[in-house]
Amino acid sequence: MRRLSLLFLLPATLSACAGNDVIVQRQSSMEGRLEQVMQAQNSSKSEIAGLSLQIKELKDQVAKHAAAENEARQRSEALQSRVQMLTHRLEQIETPARQSDTIELVNREAGTAGREDSVQAEYMKAFGLFSADNYAAAAEAFNAFIADYPEGEYAANARFWLGECYFNTGRYREAVDSYTKVLDSQPSARRAAEAMLKIGLSWQKLDEPAKSKAALHTVVEKYPESAAASQARQHLNQK
Repeated sequence: MRRLSLLFLLPATLSACAGNDVIVQRQSSMEGRLEQVMQAQNSSKSEIAGLSLQIKELKDQVAKHAAAENEARQRSEALQSRVQMLTHRLEQIETPARQSDTIELVNREAGTAGREDSVQAEYMKAFGLFSADNYAAAAEAFNAFIADYPEGEYAANARFWLGECYFNTGRYREAVDSYTKVLDSQPSARRAAEAMLKIGLSWQKLDEPAKSKAALHTVVEKYPESAAASQARQHLNQK
């Protein structure tokens, strides 16, 4: 009888053991899948971290290139201003009898010689300050000169160099006003082109792209063969 009882209990025991084995297998399988998921997550995190680092490096490179480009543009503008100044001085030496954009060194009319010498000396004093990069003092001197001789022969030049003083010291709105007055005083074509170019660059500094483009296009259209037009095209192409 006892043997029969054991025989009846054996299948139940085996069934329970089989059930436990299934549960253990499922648990092991789930643990394996969980480990795979965790590994995949860790791999994704590493990949995301790597991509984030690459993006940061690219952003840093873009920022460096932008800063270098801005510095190069500023250097170019400073060099252009210097070239204009040196060209002006060279013209004074080589062609002292040229019209309003040069200084008349010799006045053949005896009755006005003294006054012309005084005008010339006052202008040269202001220009000398500008040549020495003393822009604040030069601006004051050019303003005084314009106040004394608003319709004089050198007024257009004085207003242009006054605009350069303002531009080189970051006073761009005042520079625009001064360059605009150059255009109003009927300067030579070369000086007018330079003034319009600097109006465009001043508006660019003031973050007024529409006004800047309009001024630069005017230079190209009205003075297509001028050096100022060549510079204007370069700035337009950069936009």
